[in-house]
Amino acid sequence: MGYKLIDLSQEIFTGAPVWPGHPETKVTVVATHEETVKSGRFTDNYSYTAEKIEMSTHGTTHVDSISHIDPSEDAPSIDEIPLDWFYTGGICIDLSHILPRTEYTVEDIQAALDTYGLDIRKGDTVLLYSGHYLRTWGTDAWLTDYPGLSREAAEFIYGAGAINIGQDAPSHDRGGTTGYPAHQVCREMQTLNIENLGDLRPVVGKRFQFIGLPLKIRKGSGSPIRAVAVLEDE
Repeated sequence: MGYKLIDLSQEIFTGAPVWPGHPETKVTVVATHEETVKSGRFTDNYSYTAEKIEMSTHGTTHVDSISHIDPSEDAPSIDEIPLDWFYTGGICIDLSHILPRTEYTVEDIQAALDTYGLDIRKGDTVLLYSGHYLRTWGTDAWLTDYPGLSREAAEFIYGAGAINIGQDAPSHDRGGTTGYPAHQVCREMQTLNIENLGDLRPVVGKRFQFIGLPLKIRKGSGSPIRAVAVLEDE
């Protein structure tokens, strides 16, 4: 049996939307083929091109470390979290009918699980398809008008065994919150969350293997990831 890889990530590009207060994402060409072939450093018409990337550790598709939300001196940074937390079983549930800037309830989560006959297993990554990426990407509403988890819903998912929750929105808390209850639960339960996922439609209602490896950033509070679902080829 074969496997199919589904890319769930956003692109990294100059001007990509960023959370207010984070630095702008910039990708700058620092060497072109034309420049390097004329440099006199190489023979046989050899050349190369290269870019410089400037971005927040929380820019585009990324995962938060525990140290991002936990001020304790011993809170694990991204390089200190075990790699197997980023290579897990995964499921994706459809919550796209929930209104923007409102909270998912435990009943919403259970109903979505029941619809597809899915369960949350120990160590899982649970992805929430809000439809926000498809509705608002490229508009001002991307950073403001999305639903998110209530405290009780976050406790339900993490309490069922999930190690990570991700959403196709800037946060797994709702837009407009000032208390960030889902992030508070992450801090209390020492769990992870992924933000700024892309199109989740290909994995809605499915169980898969999830891969979202972070960069090895020393003392990093988060990292960009390439989020990928591995599905058995039907």
